[in-house]
Order: sequence, then C-alpha cells, then structure tokens
Amino acid sequence: MNESFFLGGNGWTLRGRKRSVLDDFRHGFQLELNRDENGLFLYKKSIGNVSSRPLGTSYKETSYAHQHKNVLFVTVDCFHDKGYEFQDNAQGLGGEGTVTVTVEGTHLTWFKSVLQEARQDSSIKHIIVQAHVPILQPVRKINSSGQFFDFGSDSQFWKTMEEYNVDVYLAGEVHATTVSKQKDSNVLQVVSRGNQFSNFLSIQVTNETLTIQAFNEVGVDSHEYVQYGELVVDKKGKYTQIEAEGVLKPVSVDSALIRFDFETTLPLNEREVVGLWHDTGPISSMITMRDTECFQAMENRGELGRE
Repeated sequence: MNESFFLGGNGWTLRGRKRSVLDDFRHGFQLELNRDENGLFLYKKSIGNVSSRPLGTSYKETSYAHQHKNVLFVTVDCFHDKGYEFQDNAQGLGGEGTVTVTVEGTHLTWFKSVLQEARQDSSIKHIIVQAHVPILQPVRKINSSGQFFDFGSDSQFWKTMEEYNVDVYLAGEVHATTVSKQKDSNVLQVVSRGNQFSNFLSIQVTNETLTIQAFNEVGVDSHEYVQYGELVVDKKGKYTQIEAEGVLKPVSVDSALIRFDFETTLPLNEREVVGLWHDTGPISSMITMRDTECFQAMENRGELGRE
C-alpha cells in the first residue's frame, strides 16, 4: 500500500499546494493502478448486494473490495481531509495539516456493509483488509514519520473489523515489519516494509489456512532473498490456532516492549536492522544520530527486538 506517496506524503497545510491537488493525486493513483488499458475500473464486481467501492464519496476510486478465489481483499484509502488543520495532542490525533487518518461517515458505512455481505457468502473463507498506516501501537519504525490511525484500536474502523472477524489487517508506512495481536481480538495486524525491494511478504492460502512468509534481501541490490519469518493462521479446528517464528512472531502489547539490561553493547555492524542505512550501506559500523556518531548499541530484549 503506497497511497501516501501518491497523495503527496505527510504535511497537508490548509493553503499548501499538496492539499490543493489532493483530488488530482487520487485520480492519478487510480488511473495507473486501478484501471485496465481501456480505462475501465478493474474491481467492479459487487460483494453480495453492495457495490465494490464507495460510490458518491471522495474514495470511490481508491477504496474497493475484490474477491479473488476464496479471499476477500478490501483496500481502504484512509486519508481524510477535514477541511481545516487538525491536531489533538491529548489523544494523539491529526498533526499533518488538514489530512488525518480515519474512515468515517458514508465511507465507514460502505466498509461495514461489505464485511456484512462477505460473512454471508460461504465462498469467502478469509478476509484481508489493507490500508497504509498501522492501527495497533506501538510498532517497529525505521526512518518514518510514524503516522498512525486516529483512535487506534478504539476507532470504529478497527471495531468493525473485530465485529466481522477480519483475519488480517495489512499496513505499511513505518518501513519495518511487526505483527501485532490484542489478547481479546482475533484480528492480526501485519505491518511490513517493501520499499527498494529489500524486503517483501508472500501469502499462501487454502480454505482452512493463511500462511504468511517474510523474505529479506541478501546484501544490497542482489535480488536474492532469504526467509526470515513465517506466520500460520490455522482454522481447521474449533478454535483458530496461530503459529509464528522470526520477524512475524506476534508482538504482545501486554508485555515488556522495550527492555535493556545495560550490561552488554554490540558493534553496529554485528546487528543488522533491515532498512537502517548509512553512507556505507545497510550494515554500517557507524550512524549519526542527533549529531552524535554512534558505533555501538545495546540489544533490546523486549518484544520489539532490534528495531
């Protein structure tokens, strides 16, 4: 998901040029990615009795639902222009000019209706929702603004996914990989990086399982990859079972997320962090942070790991 790039990135000031061409950004995005060579919208088949996209809204060309075999994919344009510069420090909302991250009103009604129809269709075995930014916090972040969804897991968007048993919520934005799960929720949030093709996910599907694998590039621009994480969602029994390893092992937000013993330091070139670059490349012996040259780091033994 890369709508943020096509919408001009962060910082939509009220009278800024980016906000003035917001509709043009959206039009260009869907024109290149969501239409065929004849200009026809690719994902036009209704989901039950509900349109595949929220017609009559600003998102009619950038939000859509599409069933591929036994999986329903719902892609959501979550960038909402409130018409005025918006920031609520107490609740951590907004902060990027007039545009905040939320799904509300008619857009939310459409989203809920799609999920209602999907749960009445026996041919749909899994539901995957994808949008640009994470909802559950915290997640690993590398060289990112860290923008996230307003109200997080208290948002109506997240609660709707819980209500209709969405299997996976896919997101990006933060240039790092984190799988998150709340104790009393069945929705898995999978946030991943994919920029510069240094990392990617693959998803394998059967009627009863979803298997997600993470791959990391070996070296720089080698186009050779090694698997470094796997997540299996198994629905064969009465209760869904989740097995995971490596970078796709779910983070428990109820556990210690950051933990140091302050006893051991390691040279930076012995602890690769995917996507962390310096002048010499992704595995560097030194990185400058806040005008300080850093050569060593302590290992984070908490849930979030190296990043």
